[in-house]
Amino acid sequence: MVFTWLKWFCSICIASLSLSGAALAQDTADLRIASYEAIWQTVHEQHYDSTFGGLDWSAIHDKYYDLVKHTDDETGFLEIVNRMLGELGLSHYSVFRAEPDGPATGTVGLETRILDGKAVIITIREGYPAAQAGLREGYIVEAIDDIPVEKILSDSKKKELPNVSEWRRQSNFDRSIRNRLRGTPGTSVSLAFLDGTDSLRRTTLLRKERPGKTILDKSLPPFFVEFQAKRIADNIGYISFSTFLSPVDERFKQALEGMQDVRGIILDIRGNPGGMHTVGEAIVAKLIQKPTLFSVFKYRDRKEEVVIQPNGITYAGPVIVLIDGQNASASERFAACLQSIGRGVVIGERSRGAVGPSDGEVLPNGTTFQYLTAQSLTPDGIVLEGRGVIPDIVVKPDREALLHGNDKPLDRAVKYIKTGQ
Repeated sequence: MVFTWLKWFCSICIASLSLSGAALAQDTADLRIASYEAIWQTVHEQHYDSTFGGLDWSAIHDKYYDLVKHTDDETGFLEIVNRMLGELGLSHYSVFRAEPDGPATGTVGLETRILDGKAVIITIREGYPAAQAGLREGYIVEAIDDIPVEKILSDSKKKELPNVSEWRRQSNFDRSIRNRLRGTPGTSVSLAFLDGTDSLRRTTLLRKERPGKTILDKSLPPFFVEFQAKRIADNIGYISFSTFLSPVDERFKQALEGMQDVRGIILDIRGNPGGMHTVGEAIVAKLIQKPTLFSVFKYRDRKEEVVIQPNGITYAGPVIVLIDGQNASASERFAACLQSIGRGVVIGERSRGAVGPSDGEVLPNGTTFQYLTAQSLTPDGIVLEGRGVIPDIVVKPDREALLHGNDKPLDRAVKYIKTGQ
């Protein structure tokens, strides 16, 4: 995501708390209509495709205008305008109320993936409540706060846009479980789960503040920036980071300078939702040895080619990129374009297919509008939106392997560096 957050100044203001309830309600309604018009007009002017994918964008305006006019709260407004934007069938179009201290800031320290219809735990963070309660990779979450996983997945499917791809559906399923597990720090969540012997167990966990909280702007939700670099067995470098935001680029530079002698580097960006394209470009500049056409952005009126220059001390050895179905936006562009220029072998699962760049505005009613500004392509012309990154080597997590402490995608990356295949 690339944001240039513009502040809207509205001529409608509430001058006094003594305004009547009817006047306040009217002001609020006027703000919603002004916000709706701003959303529609921005898409009308900024969408990279002047045909809107075949949609009659003027008819879309009329279709949803009366619904917005007659809604009486922000929740209804958000539901309607996001449904309207959903007609475009593209990612990076959303309207939301930012909550810097909102419910996504707490975690119990576990991540799941839907494998064969089951919510299998693939990651346990040491020092967090899930680990302290004895949960382990390979265990299966059966219910969250007494809501069966099957119902959570069924509810997720009901909210799908038409013609959703199977890999996007799987990504949505994973997100629906994640959203149930996260919450406000200090609040509790109850889990029913199957352990390694498939015995049903229950526990209640208190959510803990997620690490690396970063506030870019009050109009945005918080981001969580984590970075890890180390050497693993067989003198292989391992670098992982949670999002493409600073100081990841500087930390990567420092880590790479200490890994010039490794036989290969594994970049583990599984679960990475994206961030700033420029951070990914700074990382690529440390992995190439000559000026390289890295990607293309197609705007309504032009194409922009992104050529990256090598920067300082660079690394010329093998590079493996690990991805999964939760990769989105800048992380997908990074992986796909490294793959396209022949600089990285991608291992894992097909990514989400939700690729920017995007921009944003604060609307008259105080909500935030994010919108797509260009179509992202690899240098060889592959459109990433709706397609995602298709790995060179497909490897999915495996419950039995997880129960025995084995990370199959990571193991496959190590094998590739050691054998070249």
